[in-house]
Amino acid sequence: MWQIAVGQPQPPRDEITSCSVSGEPMVFAGYKRAPDDRESRRTKYRLGCRGTCAKIRRNYVTPSGNSVALVVSGMSTNVVDLSATRGKSLNEHPRRKQRGLRLILVLSVVFIGNAAAQQTTNPPADSVEPDAPGGSHAASDLRVSGPNPDGWLYPITRLNESLPHWIQFGGQFRNRVESEDGLDYAPVDDAYDLTQLRLGLYFQPTNWFKLVGVTQDSRVFFNHHVATAPPYQNIWDIREAYAEIGNSNDGWIDLVVGRQMFSFGDERVIGPSDWLNMGRTFDTARIDLHHAGVKVSIFAASVINAIDGQIDHHIEGNNIYGIYSSLANLLPHTTIEPYLIWRVAPSLVSLPETEGRGHLSEVTGGARVAGTLDNFDYDVEMNKQTGSLGHDTIDAWAGHWNTGYTFQTGRIRPRLFTEYNYASGNKNHSGNTWGTHDQIYPSAHDKLSFADQFGWRNIENIRAGVDEKAGKKWTLTEAFAGFWLATKNDAVYASSGAISLAADPRATSSHLGTELDLIAEYKENRHVSYGFGFCHLFTGEYLNEATHGKDYNYPFAYVTYLF
Repeated sequence: MWQIAVGQPQPPRDEITSCSVSGEPMVFAGYKRAPDDRESRRTKYRLGCRGTCAKIRRNYVTPSGNSVALVVSGMSTNVVDLSATRGKSLNEHPRRKQRGLRLILVLSVVFIGNAAAQQTTNPPADSVEPDAPGGSHAASDLRVSGPNPDGWLYPITRLNESLPHWIQFGGQFRNRVESEDGLDYAPVDDAYDLTQLRLGLYFQPTNWFKLVGVTQDSRVFFNHHVATAPPYQNIWDIREAYAEIGNSNDGWIDLVVGRQMFSFGDERVIGPSDWLNMGRTFDTARIDLHHAGVKVSIFAASVINAIDGQIDHHIEGNNIYGIYSSLANLLPHTTIEPYLIWRVAPSLVSLPETEGRGHLSEVTGGARVAGTLDNFDYDVEMNKQTGSLGHDTIDAWAGHWNTGYTFQTGRIRPRLFTEYNYASGNKNHSGNTWGTHDQIYPSAHDKLSFADQFGWRNIENIRAGVDEKAGKKWTLTEAFAGFWLATKNDAVYASSGAISLAADPRATSSHLGTELDLIAEYKENRHVSYGFGFCHLFTGEYLNEATHGKDYNYPFAYVTYLF
């Protein structure tokens, strides 16, 4: 009797684990000669499936010595167990045996290729990576899947191998040493060490229900001028604590309730701001709808207001409501991400965005389009804001335009890129129109430059550079950027969105300065990566007139360790 095991997902390359299907007749994708063995006509045969199959090696021999053959159909794996009598029959016809094996191998290649083609033509909705090198996307999962060949160096990964799949742990430690020379563009400097420890618990008893809890400890050492407070320090707090009903990878809907990181698109509008030692999370209720090439997130959320030494909470009434979509199949090799966000904030709370002007009710509508065309890549994002801030009417907008070209020849495959960023400012503070763009909650690091001296508010920015892949582990970036105020009548805003320098009526120029960035990152393996860089901002006419005019230097070095 021939036994066939079907229905398992495609296994790893080294072995196949199969199970039986009881009582279900099926047609095997093969042929045999007619019983009299004199006819050349081939007929299909129908077989039943019963019993329990053991672990079967890919060398086509079971532990008991039986010969087996592997047939892949779509994304399922069929293992055919040939009995001893049938094997004897095949041995009596060596040519037929060779033809049968060749047929099986050809069918396997065809079906595997067909499955791969289906995956290629239906990319996930988030298939386009961030355009800028050194993107700030945070790791949403602290676990490292797969085998752990290095043992004790990664204890939590090794622990997970011995635990059932429905309960797992994760851990990450990051240490970054950095220096700031020219704080506030004055002869003031500071050097300090930032540590960040995250521990996670992942509990998933079924495919449709998951609980996630992540705690974080962020500290700053040896500092003299930067604050021993958020965003540099927030000792032992709750980073994430949420329940997910449904599955973000299977089905078409899932619901998330609790505290969670947000990461949409290139994180230019909403992101976890992971370069900051503390980062950013939200208390949220969120529904995700997803199908092949389509994902729509509908959410209500409040950003966490961090206070060192106590459990953090959000500010009542400081909320965002939104829809963020990602469409990957409308245009070839292109992702389109339209979004609509309504932000409200009470008048009694002092926020950088309201500047004490009263209640905020702001609607942001925009879209991001990112993709590739041969060796070219592009990323465009624009949004328009309207609503009210106190008695003023909001009328603001911003845009990001980036394009790059990658040379595919050579070992380093350099990518040349250039980009232009703009965000409107308030031209008339005595009027009834508020024109300063609200950057909302971005991952601001490396959105305009690596030194992060300016935010996406009242800014005009041009940047060009090159990044290289030196081997499989090194990524190098060299960039040059220039900054101008969109209007001299508005303030200079920091990367946090807060006012860095108030508007200076004496200013004769809007030029803030130019910046040189030299960055390197080395990824040793899936667990460990290193990085270091040097950024220098040459102050321009505006900063020379409004401040001491001291150039700003920002060297840094870090290591990230997933254990």
